[in-house]
Amino acid sequence: MRKPVDEILVESVGDGWRAASVAGGTIADLTFEPADRRLVPGSVHAARVARVVPQVGAFLDLDGGLSALLDIAGSRGPRQGEILRVQIVEAASGDKLARAASRVTLAGRFCTLVPGGRGVAVSKRTAPPKREALETLAGELARDGEGLTLRAAAAWVDPAAVRAELDRLRAQAEAMPAAGDVPRLLSADDPFAAIVRALAPQETPDFFCDRAETATAARLGLKALFPEIAARVAHQRDGGAIFDRHRVADALATLDGARVDLECGAWMSVEPTAALVAIDVNLGRAKADPVSVNLVAAREIARQIRLRDLGGLVVVDFLRVAKPGERARTLEAMKRAAAGDRRRVDVLGFTAGGTVELTRARSRGGALD
Repeated sequence: MRKPVDEILVESVGDGWRAASVAGGTIADLTFEPADRRLVPGSVHAARVARVVPQVGAFLDLDGGLSALLDIAGSRGPRQGEILRVQIVEAASGDKLARAASRVTLAGRFCTLVPGGRGVAVSKRTAPPKREALETLAGELARDGEGLTLRAAAAWVDPAAVRAELDRLRAQAEAMPAAGDVPRLLSADDPFAAIVRALAPQETPDFFCDRAETATAARLGLKALFPEIAARVAHQRDGGAIFDRHRVADALATLDGARVDLECGAWMSVEPTAALVAIDVNLGRAKADPVSVNLVAAREIARQIRLRDLGGLVVVDFLRVAKPGERARTLEAMKRAAAGDRRRVDVLGFTAGGTVELTRARSRGGALD
């Protein structure tokens, strides 16, 4: 599990904002939010169906000449030329178009609202007895004609805070324009609220910005959903680079390389490919036993996956251990380390070849739960 986040550091770049979370004096996670909000996950569009390709999807024309792909598996699909209200669920990557969904989901810090959906759910990350309490609360809050999910963070706040956030999300849903007859952007997430949701879903950290104008924009953007964090926004005034705090810049400089040194003297390589991410753990100069090295490596693997924002299939070649109990300890350590990720991570277990496979969601949708 990750340590609680103490600070969020925000650096302005040419086309948006890069933010890092710091926990215990060490960088814990990293995210980037573009200034152009049209293709970020969560943005809602009126989109025109350009063409429909069976078994592939519907290609959509968005505002400003942008495009996206709508998954139509299991349905007849829309008609060419039809205007639909859709939501971006996965950003464009390389040659891949952004992916869209026909169901709109509005995400808050404590809950997620699906207008027109149905049913209630509670985050799987919530342990009993708080889970039972949230299930009761969800039943009380839910209305007909909407789907509601309570996040893990809801277990640690007064129910009144959850109700207040849900009221804001309902108001947002009611205020959202109809699709209309031309492609256009209907709604987009505030970039600073997106930063908080990605990096500190449960904490109330200090929030440092590199520029005064960025700090002003952050206070305005956070005021509605995160008023307690908006009050902690500050502009770093000492003239130094914001990422010099806690040597964050030094840590980021290592992310371009494959080699990652571990504190125990061992090391590992992180090699993304087109099909998967391959991670190889090596004993190096470590004098510890293989199980101890694997436990250290599991924590760093989870951290590197977050910092590099790697997704899809990840294959890890841990140091070989012979006993079933040693394998179980390695696997459990990997599961615990991945549990604090902002995206969904499924640790699938050991393969017949002795490697560990896991998957990490590429989309931010539902990432916190």
